[in-house]
Amino acid sequence: MKGIVCFLLLFSISSYAYTHKDIIRDYEAKKYKDVCLKSAYLYKKSERNEKILSIIGDACAKSDYINPLGYIVRRLVSTPQYRQNGSYFATLILQKKLIYQYMHDKINLKNLRLPRTDHVLSIVFENLVQKKFHIRDGKIIINNNGVEYRVWLGKEKLKVVYIFEYKDGKLVKRHGFL
Repeated sequence: MKGIVCFLLLFSISSYAYTHKDIIRDYEAKKYKDVCLKSAYLYKKSERNEKILSIIGDACAKSDYINPLGYIVRRLVSTPQYRQNGSYFATLILQKKLIYQYMHDKINLKNLRLPRTDHVLSIVFENLVQKKFHIRDGKIIINNNGVEYRVWLGKEKLKVVYIFEYKDGKLVKRHGFL
């Protein structure tokens, strides 16, 4: 128990020491999960550096942590580029929510149109809207540009939507969205 408390204390102290320079360094090193998770205190507080918020948001999107984007979206307002970043993040939030709702409640997505992006959520959402999928073994199967996406609900209490990407029959990426 002492070990867990010490780890949490050290993690929280080290995350507060995570600077803008660290964020940029880790982002450039493609440590997207680290950037997203270690920067939580910045986007939940009143961080006003939109460049840093955009970097954090992109890192969160690339590491499938979509929920933090809600904190970031409302702060990206000063330039057309930052507003565009905010719209991209808002699109991912809505697509995630609608896919989740579709998987749970089978809502009709037919008349919905959202911006297209190259994010896995956009690809799956667009194929669900256009009904370009089939069902195999209880999973939604989408084939798009040589990649097969398998989408299903997990068995957890709060069911996670899983999206696995396969290329040439081999698993290349796993995603899980709650």
